[in-house]
Amino acid sequence: MGVVRRAGDRRQAVENGVDGRKQLFLEDFLAGRVWTGGPRAIDQDEIVAFARAYDPQYFHLDPELARSSPLGVLCASGIQTFAIAHRLMVDALLGQTDVVAGGGMDQFRMRLPVVPGDRLYVRVEVQGVKPHSRRPDRGWVIFLVHLTREDGETVLDYQTTILVMRREPLSKR
Repeated sequence: MGVVRRAGDRRQAVENGVDGRKQLFLEDFLAGRVWTGGPRAIDQDEIVAFARAYDPQYFHLDPELARSSPLGVLCASGIQTFAIAHRLMVDALLGQTDVVAGGGMDQFRMRLPVVPGDRLYVRVEVQGVKPHSRRPDRGWVIFLVHLTREDGETVLDYQTTILVMRREPLSKR
């Protein structure tokens, strides 16, 4: 069974601040094409609030106790860091793309801690495109995602595969 898209879904998306009209399709993704986004600042209150809800470890919750941790500083959870990277990717690219679903992540690496005051930027590069094995109206786009601080240092990188609709199915060409 395919994905059912209802007019009400698009209306709700518009009400939630998402345009709903898609401008990017599988044909638009060529190896080497790059999108960037940011900045996104993060502060201590946000780090602590996220940690309380999702990753309540002392080095995410308490600045004093975090000084005695191996990193020696209060830092954002890796899950929070990924969530920020994904949001920046949606804002820069996926929100405009006719996405069907995510297909997976590989080579997920947390390189450096994200600390209060960091300003984060995303860089997303197309690594490749593969047709779907059974559905000619869609295909897989493989992206390399880098999340960096303002100083250019990478804090997180990973590869993600996203299923994207074609502008027109191959059978109509």
